[in-house]
Amino acid sequence: MNNRFQSLVGVTALFLALFAGTPRAPAQEGGAVSVLEVSGPVEWQRANFPEWTVLSTNILLHPGDWVRTRARARALLRFSEVDLFRMDERSQVQIPAPARKRRLFDSLRGVFYFFHRGEPGEVELRSRLVNSVVRGTEFNLSVAEDGTTILSVLDGEVGMSNQFGQITLTNGGEGRVYPGQAPTNTAMIQAVNIIQWCLYYPAVLDPEELNLGDGVRAALGASLAAYRAGDLLAALARYPEGRVAVSVEEKLYLAALLLSVGRVDEAEKLINEVTAAAAEGSRPAALVAALRTLISAVKHQSSHFTLNPQSASELMAESYWQQSQSHLDEALTAARGAVQRSTNFAFGWARVAELEFSHGRVHAAREAVERGLALAPRHAQAHALRGFLFAARQRIPDALRSFDEALALDAALGNAWLGRGLCRIRQGRAEEGRMDLQAAAAVEPQRAALRSYLGKAFSQTRDNPRAKNELRLARELDGGDPTPWLYSALLSQQEGRINEAVRDLERSQALNDNRSVYRSRLLLDQDQAVRGANLATLYEDAGMTDVSVREASRAVSLDYANYSAHLFLGNSYNALRDPRQINLRYETPWLSEYLLANLLAPVGAGTLSPFVTQQEYSRLFERDRVGLSSATEYRSSGDWYQTAVQHGNFGNFSYAAEVAYRSEDGHRPNNDLEQLTASLKTKFQLTPDDTVFLQGTYYRAETGDVNPYYDESRANPGLRTKEQQEPLLLAGYRHQWSPGVDTLVLAGRVQDTFTVLNPQQNTLVLEQRPGGRIASVVPI
Repeated sequence: MNNRFQSLVGVTALFLALFAGTPRAPAQEGGAVSVLEVSGPVEWQRANFPEWTVLSTNILLHPGDWVRTRARARALLRFSEVDLFRMDERSQVQIPAPARKRRLFDSLRGVFYFFHRGEPGEVELRSRLVNSVVRGTEFNLSVAEDGTTILSVLDGEVGMSNQFGQITLTNGGEGRVYPGQAPTNTAMIQAVNIIQWCLYYPAVLDPEELNLGDGVRAALGASLAAYRAGDLLAALARYPEGRVAVSVEEKLYLAALLLSVGRVDEAEKLINEVTAAAAEGSRPAALVAALRTLISAVKHQSSHFTLNPQSASELMAESYWQQSQSHLDEALTAARGAVQRSTNFAFGWARVAELEFSHGRVHAAREAVERGLALAPRHAQAHALRGFLFAARQRIPDALRSFDEALALDAALGNAWLGRGLCRIRQGRAEEGRMDLQAAAAVEPQRAALRSYLGKAFSQTRDNPRAKNELRLARELDGGDPTPWLYSALLSQQEGRINEAVRDLERSQALNDNRSVYRSRLLLDQDQAVRGANLATLYEDAGMTDVSVREASRAVSLDYANYSAHLFLGNSYNALRDPRQINLRYETPWLSEYLLANLLAPVGAGTLSPFVTQQEYSRLFERDRVGLSSATEYRSSGDWYQTAVQHGNFGNFSYAAEVAYRSEDGHRPNNDLEQLTASLKTKFQLTPDDTVFLQGTYYRAETGDVNPYYDESRANPGLRTKEQQEPLLLAGYRHQWSPGVDTLVLAGRVQDTFTVLNPQQNTLVLEQRPGGRIASVVPI
């Protein structure tokens, strides 16, 4: 499982972007570097100027400028569209000059995390003792004051060399260089241990449960005020510089603040001191167990410090632990218990909102997050959650403002980058959206789900090599996550590698239950029914039509309210339909499943037209757009099959205007067929829970005798049929009471005129009166 425990990781909703505000990365020209994150005291020095000044996200850096971070500070820089550079505390770097083939980082000092997605050989790193050439994509670099260098390769290949020797590092390798020595290989690394300074730890301590004393509360007044307001970074920044925590309660508070910026080693040192001083069964001992439980959950360690939750803080820690074990119901129960014991615990209300949203209960989540933000208006995580909730309600401008507010408060919050990136993709700004998703993966590199989404974003821009690499990394980070297997299956399908797609999708099905660690009903691409539905299309592509129908039927039985399952079952039936409409066995199930899919689907889900070949399987990457799809099939016999659809999606409205034409001359006299279908379908999202579907269809067909005969001589040379439906009108309404509980209403009007000319028929019914009595029969 991923080590980041915010239920929003799986949250994806329905996004339309309207960007407004901080912290949008400035345009990068002439080698300029944008600043994405500044936390704590970070300074910069312009080239050839002696003064150091405070660095902020609205400043562009240029070649020759210097950046340094003080104690408990960090920064994230973007050097190009594909290169991100993260600095830990007490680090210093000079901005390199741009170069086509290689960018040179010289005089490095501190701890750095490189997220490199450029061409191999583009980055060169120099410290006092070693020169390193990057032919990889991701690595962590530590350079001490004496020049001792440790380079840990998470992905790719890096060459390290100095006057004493050289080595090459590959995935999972680590190289060390000490003064006066050649580079040496060390044991394979544990990625989480190397990048633990990048891990995110949510707040679990209720400040009201800390017995700090009047003197301590006065000294920590500014810090405690920021903590209560939800601003963990400000709370740490306002902790008095140079102050030494003496009481066990203050040490616990400082440990919680240090965890919020990934200072795990310092936090554990304080926790150990409290453990030695606190009496067994005391309140400090219980809070120590809560913090240790949180660390175990975030790192996904097997050890669990026994809790007997009595306080709000303990229940919060228990909630995260239960989620790490895929016990989402128990996690929600613990979170609710926390706010019952401490009704003004803002972090507890935000936690309840996360888990309610993970269960698909949008209204309950909205109430909880608004209560949390009323108590703590500067809680970045709550603002990001509110952004997803706004997006789920189609209030997209409000959603974007919430994501921007979250980033302004804490630019190391992966969910905020994820939400804004998806918004931009929805708007059609795929490249900007992909850059935001890349920032999400860089600030929280241990979260496999973010790698999966980044891989999907690369595939959206037709950058399949990078897409495959991200999906591979996601599988390596979390072998139990079904998401990268799903996306790799869809990618293989696009490339025509059907067997590989089937293999990966079956693997995704087998792992489906593992997603319960952050299960959200809005993440339909992670639902077992969606996997089965996609698998049905792959079987169909492989020519296994009967297997396709069985798999699609199974998907519907798994989740009857899942529109994707009905869509693909309808498509499977469509492959079995008789285009000459002699065998009508599959006509009714095909139409029923397709109408169910359209009634259940949210606006913009891409299901209005069956002729749109690239259906949007995941709502994560939807975007407002207009599109045109056309397919032509012409055979030497003169048979012609043509489909065309013009479709569009605009916020709460989507439409599809389509036409299908089929003309066949047949293989014998009077065996011709001509069909024309034209339709207009629209869908309106009235509220988050109510949608309206309208369809108008015109149909005309004229055929000879198209019946199949074993003995062709039995064909009727004079039989002619004509059918015209003008119009076929359908109106549908859907109301969702709760996830999986819907009311559907469908009404229609059909006017069908069917004319038959058959010289071989000896009677003709002219009129049939009410009651079924034939008025007259005329012999021929």
